[in-house]
Amino acid sequence: MLRIIALLTAVLFTLPQWARASESYKEKLLPRFATTVLDRNGKVLGFFYKDKFRLYAPYSQIPKKLIYAVISAEDERFFKHGGIDPLGILRAAITDLSRGKVVQGGSTITQQLAKMIYLSPKRTIERKLKEIELARKLEKKLTKQEILELYLNYVYLSNGAYGVKAASWVLFGKRNLKDLTLAQAALLAGIIRGPEFYNPFTHPQRALKRRNYVLKRMLENGYITKAQYERAIKEPLTPLKEPNKPKTAGYALDFIKFELLKKHIIPPNRLYTGGYTVYTSIDSEIQNYAQKVLKKYRDWYAKRHKLKDLQCAGMAIDKKGRVIFIVGGSDYAETKLNRAFQTLRPIGSTAKPFTYLTAFQNGWSPLDFVSNLPIEKPMDKIDPRTGKRMWWKPQNYEHTFTPFVTVRDALIHSINVATLHLAMHFPGKIRKNLIKFEMISPKAPFDLSYILGSFPSNLYRIVRAYSAFQNNGIMREPYVVLKVKNLHGRTVYVGFPKLKKVSDPESVQILRSILQDVVKQGTARSIAYLTEHFDVAGKTGTTNDYKDAYFSGFTTSFVMSIWFGRDSYKKMWPGAAGGGVAAPPWGKIALKLCDKYKCGRFVPPYSEIVANYPPPTHFPEKEMEEIYYDQLINSLGEPQSDNETLSESLGG
Repeated sequence: MLRIIALLTAVLFTLPQWARASESYKEKLLPRFATTVLDRNGKVLGFFYKDKFRLYAPYSQIPKKLIYAVISAEDERFFKHGGIDPLGILRAAITDLSRGKVVQGGSTITQQLAKMIYLSPKRTIERKLKEIELARKLEKKLTKQEILELYLNYVYLSNGAYGVKAASWVLFGKRNLKDLTLAQAALLAGIIRGPEFYNPFTHPQRALKRRNYVLKRMLENGYITKAQYERAIKEPLTPLKEPNKPKTAGYALDFIKFELLKKHIIPPNRLYTGGYTVYTSIDSEIQNYAQKVLKKYRDWYAKRHKLKDLQCAGMAIDKKGRVIFIVGGSDYAETKLNRAFQTLRPIGSTAKPFTYLTAFQNGWSPLDFVSNLPIEKPMDKIDPRTGKRMWWKPQNYEHTFTPFVTVRDALIHSINVATLHLAMHFPGKIRKNLIKFEMISPKAPFDLSYILGSFPSNLYRIVRAYSAFQNNGIMREPYVVLKVKNLHGRTVYVGFPKLKKVSDPESVQILRSILQDVVKQGTARSIAYLTEHFDVAGKTGTTNDYKDAYFSGFTTSFVMSIWFGRDSYKKMWPGAAGGGVAAPPWGKIALKLCDKYKCGRFVPPYSEIVANYPPPTHFPEKEMEEIYYDQLINSLGEPQSDNETLSESLGG
């Protein structure tokens, strides 16, 4: 009894205090907020947060209808009292006296805020006295608007949503509070009293009754008209069948997080709590489409060939280097590893264009001739099965040879041995090109097998390098973060393309024309149908024993690379080459991309480039080949791969 009298005394002798707070004080009281990630069209991709899902809503973004709904539901005299409402406390005290214990809060919005910030939910007289003291402090240091802002960002509203903005997303799928209907605003306000009791998904009838009660109070308080009230009570609770669970991970989100941390755009300790908004280049429509296409092909291949560990990956960037989509596997729910950038595997004939580009940079013509005769050289290795010295015998894809072939045809049909003969003329320059294109490290060992793509790489590196083929020798570093705004909407980071000149445009244009032929009549002719609509250039890649299949190519609008392989690094199936495995899904995704991003014809056109090919000046001579081969051995060292490793391909 004495405690209740003390409580009433404290309330009755409390005078309203009105003072404007410094912004810094409000800032100190703000809770932790999730970081929001948006795609290139402003659609939500997901969120980064820990523990509590809360999105920041400044007072200026909170609609009046929501404020009036909350005041009507929780504290009708909010703008009239100084943080403590004597009448409300008196009503609560009378109820407590009649029950013999504390059962009714009678707390103002300010008191509830004080409890959420500082106190435990335990109901005791001591806690209530402390609550009053803290509420008085808040009223002294904060304006009414600031108190409401903090309150509406702290309050729990069921289904894991803290604050009205997070609740708007979870309950209604709406990111902007101004998109809330009057009925939805009333529901949010009504839920505050009992988040689980009035949960619209588990207790819809209770929630409906509570919402309509709040609407009635708004009508009685003069905040809405009779007509508005009548329309609102007829509205369904929520358009969603289940809570809109915030997405926190995925192949695109993981890559975005990687870039944010790698480039130190957001401090690691603030990524999950700072309330940033991250604007990215991901196209969520294309991202979802590419994921479905790759999974469909992967599932079909896996079922047909009975391969449980078969996987896929894909990545595309636009002409400015901005990432459009990135898929790291068949299903993120089953495998989190992002094979587009987190793994390194041989790339096979995907590497061949660098040898041919080197040739064109050094005066060679696509019409020049190069030997296609077998190569047999001893290695510094002993076969453990026979005890005899091993021999390096690289093979062509179809195990056939000809005396010579044109440089153009060697690339169109991805002929291994001819490519090696060509490489014998300038091995050191090929190595320099691979380093310049950032396909290998300057410190990496370099041997003959690298000409055929035995070095480790991934789709990220491939699309980066191939972007130079699309852009006349200017390579673009892929990036996904376009802009970052802080909690208060101030831009703190702007992404920009990192450009690097890696070749003269003339040599790249010659290479591009032949890569167009790869699609029209070569190893990627399975997608030749695309060329009826727009220009396509690219290269297939198949590694030893059919362990990996690639197609990497480009149009005027994008660069894209697709990969299939097994996580066990075992053989897929006989004939699983890039042209038949990776190119078909590439083509399907390309149609979707070009429908949206308008692909066209290359400039200068194919016909003009071909008409101006330099005349041939190189013809194969056995003596010269031996000299060039000796130069190659001396420059590169012995091949590190054994008979079997290079005999099956690194072709196609």
